[in-house]
Amino acid sequence: MATPARLAGVGIFVLVGVALFAIALFMIGDRQLAFAQKFVVYTEFRTITGLQPGAIVRVSGAPAGSVTDIEAPGGPDSKFRARLEITEDLHQLVRTDSVAAIQTEGLVGGSFLAVTIGTAGAPRAPAGSTIPSREPFVLADLFQQMSETIGKVNATIDDLRSGIDKTLASVNTTVNSTNALIVEISDDVETLASASARITSDAAQIAEGIRKGEGTVGKLLKDDELYARVTTIAKTAETIAADTQKAVQQARQALESLRAEGGQVSGVTADLKGTLAEARTAMAGLSDNMEALKHGFFFRGFFSRRGYFSLDDISPEEYRKGELTKDRNRRVSHVWLRYDVLFVPARTEGAEQLSDKGKAELDAALTPNLARLVDSIVVVEGYSDQGSPADRYVHSRTRAALVRDYLIERFDLDPGAVGAMPLGGDASGSPQTGTWNGVALAVFIQK
Repeated sequence: MATPARLAGVGIFVLVGVALFAIALFMIGDRQLAFAQKFVVYTEFRTITGLQPGAIVRVSGAPAGSVTDIEAPGGPDSKFRARLEITEDLHQLVRTDSVAAIQTEGLVGGSFLAVTIGTAGAPRAPAGSTIPSREPFVLADLFQQMSETIGKVNATIDDLRSGIDKTLASVNTTVNSTNALIVEISDDVETLASASARITSDAAQIAEGIRKGEGTVGKLLKDDELYARVTTIAKTAETIAADTQKAVQQARQALESLRAEGGQVSGVTADLKGTLAEARTAMAGLSDNMEALKHGFFFRGFFSRRGYFSLDDISPEEYRKGELTKDRNRRVSHVWLRYDVLFVPARTEGAEQLSDKGKAELDAALTPNLARLVDSIVVVEGYSDQGSPADRYVHSRTRAALVRDYLIERFDLDPGAVGAMPLGGDASGSPQTGTWNGVALAVFIQK
């Protein structure tokens, strides 16, 4: 049988439990703004991207309410209509030019609705009104656009290749036509010149015979008919000589017009140079865009996993700790070259330059790995063991830069895959047990 004390204890326990439940309910309701005064606005989206009723609404990042309902569109031309309940305390921030946008918590978090603060010149958004929206960013759309862009770039490259082939064919045809014209003109000029010389010689002989009184013509010196004939022959010779000179002049002008700065060959060459320049510009732009994509927030991790990175971002300390050998599929091969083999003093006091013997040594060191350089990384490690630590660092950086520039130009390497690493005088694994004075070629090869 229950005693009064036990009944009182049970009653107190029940009251305490009810009080704690009420407090918890109040705290949860207050956290969810269940007891705050609210106003209703609407917004519309063509794509809701995972937004569901009950999602949080934030005004400038502050919790402000929730999405209470989402109405499906009535047709293909309509949009999803979301009903928002926002606390009245933030009504002064929600203006008619505020914009609603669907965002996610991190990369894989849930969706929420973010509302931007409107401008001071715009009125408050009335209760029940519809505020503007911004369609959500969808990665699938970006990949689709990238695919279409790459397709257009490939088509453009094919068009450029076809245009270059046609241009080269046109240049070849023009050169062949020019050579044929030169040969044809040369033959005509030679024929005309020969005929002119022959006629001139004949006229000279006739005149000489007339003066000496030889032959029938000599006997008929006073005959008017003979004089008329001689005069006609002389005029004919002059005409042929003039025509010959005119033909030669025209041939020279034709050749000069072809070789001139604005001639046909020059014009074709200029068009070809312009086409190639545009192609180089387009490819440089594509390279810049892909480089920016590699460093972008959304794709940086993807490209890092694929092995894309910038050698300029790796410090000497990180390099010594094996930053480039974290990938187990990559192994490194070193070739050590002394400074007195590679460098000779330059004209500037204290400066160095690569010697012919040094260039030959570099060629021999890198040649065995040329077939693997397509998917490999080359790092030129610079070393110097003279002077203060600062002097050694600067000196080793200069040596590494000289060798890097030579290798890029000599073997037409990708500058992004060839790095220069100044390491002072400390050289772990060198033939001189810990120090080195010169450079080392480190080739990181994919297994």
